[in-house]
Amino acid sequence: VDIAEARRIIPSHVGIQGNLDPRILRRGPLKVIREETERILGAMRGRRRFIFNLGHGIEPDTPEEHAAFFVKTVQHYNK
Repeated sequence: VDIAEARRIIPSHVGIQGNLDPRILRRGPLKVIREETERILGAMRGRRRFIFNLGHGIEPDTPEEHAAFFVKTVQHYNK
């Protein structure tokens, strides 16, 4: 489910968790990881009760550099 659609149909008092595709995190490149992460963050801007993570968990062969980049992108978004 697209995160913007989830936001539209789920009441604001209910938490939403998700939803970067773990294949994007594994494959990269970093530019695509940043773009997709920022797209999701933008769609959820202003929404309380949002937890950003992966859609299905991290894949074992995901480069550590990609995971660290994803976390930093989230942490520094709009700062």
